[in-house]
Amino acid sequence: MTPATSSPTPLPLGKLRTWLAIALVGLPPLVMAQATTPGADIDRVRAATQRLIEQLVEQGLLTRARAELLLKDLDAPAAAPAAAPASPAASGAPAPAAVAAPAAVRVPYIPEFVRQQLKEELRGELALQASRDGWAGPNSVPAWVRGIRLEGDLRTRFQQDEFDDGNAPALSVTETNRTRAVTLANTTVDRQRLRVRARLGATITADAQWSGGIRLSTGSATDPLSANQTLGTYGNRYTATFDRAFIRWRASPSMNVVMGRFGNPWVSTDLVWANDLSFDGAAWQWTPDLGRFGRGFVTAAAMPVQELELAGDKWLYGLQAGVQWPGSGLLSGRVALAYYHYANIKGRANSAGSSLQDSSAPAFAQKGNTYFNISSDPARPLLALAADYRIVALTGNLDLRSFGDKRLGLSAEIARNVGFDANEVSARLGTRVDAQTLGYQLRLSLGDVEIDAAGKWQVFLAYKRVERDAVLDAFTDSDLRGGGTDLKGYSLGGSYGLGRHSSLTLRWLGADALSGAPLSQDTLQLDLLMRF
Repeated sequence: MTPATSSPTPLPLGKLRTWLAIALVGLPPLVMAQATTPGADIDRVRAATQRLIEQLVEQGLLTRARAELLLKDLDAPAAAPAAAPASPAASGAPAPAAVAAPAAVRVPYIPEFVRQQLKEELRGELALQASRDGWAGPNSVPAWVRGIRLEGDLRTRFQQDEFDDGNAPALSVTETNRTRAVTLANTTVDRQRLRVRARLGATITADAQWSGGIRLSTGSATDPLSANQTLGTYGNRYTATFDRAFIRWRASPSMNVVMGRFGNPWVSTDLVWANDLSFDGAAWQWTPDLGRFGRGFVTAAAMPVQELELAGDKWLYGLQAGVQWPGSGLLSGRVALAYYHYANIKGRANSAGSSLQDSSAPAFAQKGNTYFNISSDPARPLLALAADYRIVALTGNLDLRSFGDKRLGLSAEIARNVGFDANEVSARLGTRVDAQTLGYQLRLSLGDVEIDAAGKWQVFLAYKRVERDAVLDAFTDSDLRGGGTDLKGYSLGGSYGLGRHSSLTLRWLGADALSGAPLSQDTLQLDLLMRF
């Protein structure tokens, strides 16, 4: 609904006299002079006053009715002069010679302190009217406030996990390494949970080149993939941590550099990178205009995975190039090829009685990759990755207008770990290990692209197949079969808009093991989301 516009409030009649007085003071002073045309100066003052009254009417500061009254007073004839003394002729005396008396125009003198008082009264009246009518004043909002944009979301989730009766026990890599004792993950007991996610961020723009951002989020400080907080903690408060803190330099409209902790800079699906994952490090992005071929994009990044004091730091280096074409409104899409290189990611076995290589074990893992025990003490296991991970990923998506404003979307990604050396891994484990290094995902969606208003909707169906060492299990999706690799399965569901930036999503996920021990899991998620 268009807001009603408010017209300026006319000034009271008393204040109009103040306006007129100040205007008259500003006119060139009229000095007493010999006037051969006595009414000329008065006519000029009257004309100037009439123009001033008309301008006040045009600006809405004076009503037409009040203007007519003022003009009527201005045009009224002056009062009749007092009776003149009897002429000499009438008294019988001889008349003296006639002498022309000079006609004088007198302008009232307004002292300086009166002028200042009138100005102050007028200034106060205008300030009061500006506040009442909502006039916008210069610098009414500081520049640094105008450069801050807040955003965030709140999500509540009901989640039910159901496990197959024939599931085999599965090792929890993270808990085993934390406790230095064999710890099993839950693979048999069904579970129901209520969960909440809250995120609040701010983007700060200093000028056209420099900006930054921060974001607070719920979730665990030891799980980089999920911002979910499970309800039911005996009333304890939730943990909030910074999961974004970065500075961005925009060197040109098509080139920028970001450094700190930031969102996913890659064009990807959750096959390689989980949806809620943030990245540490620095990234350079270039988006050249390719004319009729669309717009290109190149991203290069160096990202520390784990900083170590006594051993080589673990890093991720990535390079991606692609092209995006907007099409004619009927069809659009993009395709990208990426190479991700992990340095010092595989474990190194300790020599007898030593613990110098303990830091080569991962600080976080899900399940699926090939691990081996690097501890020199059999009673205190410590699991580390047995292979290198150098991943080549091809990603693409198409967006087709189907009917009305609804879109049919198809996204696909295929990834292969070209760093896996089967002979080296087999020697490290003492048994033959075949290379299982391919993963892919297909997703089909139909409906609105954004669910940001009541009545909008989208349905989706996806299939994923990820072999054991296709990607690093620590950073892939954490929902399908509880996260990790060595799986194949489906997910399907739909979203419906309940209001402005509010939606309801129902999703089912089901997956089985590919080559490892039997492990099947079905998951149902019901999400209520509100964004702002």
